[in-house]
Amino acid sequence: MKKDFISDKRRVSYLSATYNRIYRGKSVFIEGDFGAGKTRFLKLLRPKQLNAVWAESLFNIHEILAAILKELNYDATATYRRTPQYLKMICKLSNCFIIIDEANDLDPRVWPYLKRIIDAGVPIVFAGLPKVRTYLSRNHPDILSRLKTLILYPIEVELFIEQYKDIQQEAVEQIYMAVKGDMRKFKEICTDCRDKAKELNHKFVDINLALEFISDLPPQ
Repeated sequence: MKKDFISDKRRVSYLSATYNRIYRGKSVFIEGDFGAGKTRFLKLLRPKQLNAVWAESLFNIHEILAAILKELNYDATATYRRTPQYLKMICKLSNCFIIIDEANDLDPRVWPYLKRIIDAGVPIVFAGLPKVRTYLSRNHPDILSRLKTLILYPIEVELFIEQYKDIQQEAVEQIYMAVKGDMRKFKEICTDCRDKAKELNHKFVDINLALEFISDLPPQ
């Protein structure tokens, strides 16, 4: 474990939450914008007695299934004809969990197959951009309901939360999401919120105060 990376409370908490899920055969979605550290977080996952199998999100479903089995030393050939057979084999696995980074690149036709794997109790840890959750909520809400969503913010935002105790964490998170990762705008709004709180003699910036500034943002 990289001490300088997993030093903030959120990532420590998320690591524990992810372990708890996959040990129970449940799946997780790690959501974050570009640069939030999703891939680095995935590389920290080393649960005892479970093998991590990385699956390439750009592959077709027959290639994904064959690649998963190959990583576990099965003799598998990537052909559509063997897709049903390979899907059944993967659904019977009990000694591994599957990692799919860049889930936003998955072919939409792959999701129903992944649902079968999830329902079979083979854990999948996805990582991707916020648009993955948007897509699933619109097209596969049943799959989204099976995933525990954990939102990662860049380390810089985490350090900001630690440094400025006078801004509620929920307020910081809402501001960050509203500016869509623009750190210059993020810091600007946080400063404006703190100035307004001081003017109003408030001890801290709460979510309601933050929303006043967020509502003034132009559409992006």
